[in-house]
Amino acid sequence: MLPITAGLATAQIIAFFFVRHANRVLADQVQALQTAGWLAIPSGPAAAALKTFGAAFWGGLFFTLSVGTGLTLATVAFLFLGRRCRGGRRWWLLAGALIWTAALIAVNLDGPTLVPTLFVACTPLATALFAVQLRPDAAGEPSTPRRWYLPLITLLLLILLWSTQLNRELFTAIRDHLLLSNAAGRQVNDFYYRYTLFAAQAFKSFEQKTLRTCHLDPDLDPNAASAWVDLLARYDVLPVPETVSADVRLHLHDGQLRLVSPNGAAVDADQTAFRQDPRPWLRRFSEAADRYGPFRRMALIGLLVGFPILLYIMVDGGIGRLAGLIASTDAVVWIRSSVCLAIGVMLLIPLLISRVQAVPEDQIGRALSADSWPRRVAALRRIEDQRMDIARFSEYRRLLESPWVVERYWLARALGSSRHPSTYPDLLRLTQDPHPNVVCQAYYALGQRGQRTAAKAIEAQMVQSDHWYTQWYGYRAMRRLGWRQTRSTSGP
Repeated sequence: MLPITAGLATAQIIAFFFVRHANRVLADQVQALQTAGWLAIPSGPAAAALKTFGAAFWGGLFFTLSVGTGLTLATVAFLFLGRRCRGGRRWWLLAGALIWTAALIAVNLDGPTLVPTLFVACTPLATALFAVQLRPDAAGEPSTPRRWYLPLITLLLLILLWSTQLNRELFTAIRDHLLLSNAAGRQVNDFYYRYTLFAAQAFKSFEQKTLRTCHLDPDLDPNAASAWVDLLARYDVLPVPETVSADVRLHLHDGQLRLVSPNGAAVDADQTAFRQDPRPWLRRFSEAADRYGPFRRMALIGLLVGFPILLYIMVDGGIGRLAGLIASTDAVVWIRSSVCLAIGVMLLIPLLISRVQAVPEDQIGRALSADSWPRRVAALRRIEDQRMDIARFSEYRRLLESPWVVERYWLARALGSSRHPSTYPDLLRLTQDPHPNVVCQAYYALGQRGQRTAAKAIEAQMVQSDHWYTQWYGYRAMRRLGWRQTRSTSGP
């Protein structure tokens, strides 16, 4: 386990400084925007966390458990196979060097990037160095325990079983039935939503950011500058002073516009064409300036593949240590594999059950009063999927007091399809729910309803939140309702 620990620790150190730098840059931008009278996201209490140690450390954990885990486990697997490659170890080492070089090239395909390069260069190196130090004997021959293949077979069986659930509903089912349905799972869920945006912001493209900052050409006369500010603000591109780092600089000359990124990427546009519709030009600029595309794909693969394998290794190791206190070495391997397989199957069962909860339309009212919360949630999901007006089913009102977070979550979603006046106060009530996931979906539902007056209610509440994720959802809902940035917008 020490090589894995070394790889993950190295990745965490890199991730910490990466997220910390991104947080500090964003904190300066947020302060500048608020001073200028714009509504910044995050803002208020949520923005105050940007300069904290915890936001950088726990936000960096996302990269450790995705990119770091993937690189570490790939290195361990490669070294494991290499030690069993008799007679061809030099070729194996050469192959490893070539793969390592190819990975370094891959993360820099869109342009040189420091942090992805550090991840790919340092994480495998730290893992390999500790693995070499732990070679079990002077001859370098690995001491392989008997039946070492059983945990591997168990892992493959679990991968095959869980692969049957691979679809766009998998993460929703895991959240609903494995996380939000119990206290321990809610802690994991809440941790993820509390800190994930600190990591995501660090490697988002220009287009993916909620707010984009800009520097305008300082030679513009005040009237022209004001017109450009108003135009850009409609697309969430907001000016900041020269003393603050910006996502894009705009140069205007002889009817032409040049968009320049901090890394030197540039896109030229005709000013008239840009004024007519800035969106394609901003999208083109985002593609030209984005150097984190390969790194984001690496993070996704690490999260989907590496992280579940790391969980398996940790559980398997913990069970092995406990079993070693009461059983022989040979028995421990069987105990480890059997218990891990049982845990994997038990966790899969709620997901399988959730697939058979479909509720016919004529039974929705009865299902909303069922004793089983999965049945009630299935009814709410049917209402939302079919965009029914939940006001038809008076039974829903008792769910406003439900102790189940997952139930209030889907209730908020279902209320988004209603246009009945009596359901609007219920949705506003859910924007004050103690759980951030419910608040996010209440904001989303208000955006879906299209009632433009709701924008003021959303703004007044979300700026007081200490949760970046709820502010993000609130801002998106306001934009959907037609709200636009203006300098007169009241900040927190």
